[in-house]
Amino acid sequence: MASSQLFIILAILAIVAPSVLATDYVVGDDKGWTTNFDYQAWARGKMFVVGDNLVFHYPEGVHNVLKVNGTGFQQCAGPASTAPLTSGHDVITLANPGRKWYICGAPNHCAAGGQKLAITLFVILAILAIFAPSILATDYVVGDEKGWTTNFDYQAWAQGKMFVVGDNLVFNYPKGVHNVYKVNGTGFQQCAAPVGAAPLTSGNDVINLATPGRKWYICGVAKHCADGGQKLVITVMPSTAPSPSPVAPGPSSLSASSTAPSPSPTAGCS
Repeated sequence: MASSQLFIILAILAIVAPSVLATDYVVGDDKGWTTNFDYQAWARGKMFVVGDNLVFHYPEGVHNVLKVNGTGFQQCAGPASTAPLTSGHDVITLANPGRKWYICGAPNHCAAGGQKLAITLFVILAILAIFAPSILATDYVVGDEKGWTTNFDYQAWAQGKMFVVGDNLVFNYPKGVHNVYKVNGTGFQQCAAPVGAAPLTSGNDVINLATPGRKWYICGVAKHCADGGQKLVITVMPSTAPSPSPVAPGPSSLSASSTAPSPSPTAGCS
């Protein structure tokens, strides 16, 4: 089932992805770590995740790198008794999520020269949780090879299936013969389409299951619902993906080394 597949894949990726997918970001790119460069503009649009590396290139003895907190960043003040990185090729592994701040501790390089960098570091599992439901979504062709038609037991078809948020229902039928209405429980019982609602009519209608709960669908053509039983009710379960809520900053880790590491269907949502 999609939900169990998602859980297993996310669990595996949470273990192996940080090292396998790690990115080395050379701070400032070809400009390196220097004064009079807009490092916030450089960082904008980049997605830094746990396991990535920041590589600071600069002439040895001219600049250095200090990891600071938010206050130290604003005031261009390094922590007391903290030794800066000074190799000219400093590699910092981003080990913990949250905000990270770096400055040059050489006189006035930060305050006057703007040699400072702030980034936000994310957990890769949280990012995957955003995209995985759509990547792993299951497409359920309603009625399988019978499609969307009259005189078919759609409740028997749905029985035993686990529908989860992110999955899709695909209604296949001869265009002009049937249609699809999303209704509420009362409309389902009475085979009554909502007043003023437009049906899906393409013959290959895809409805994305975007929210959990009970969902009801009928055919609005003549007596197809009332006499032909062309109606479907399902229960959509929440995705088991972890919630991608903001991650609180944790203690940071700093390390340095000398080596850088078919035709378009009609779509809806429910």
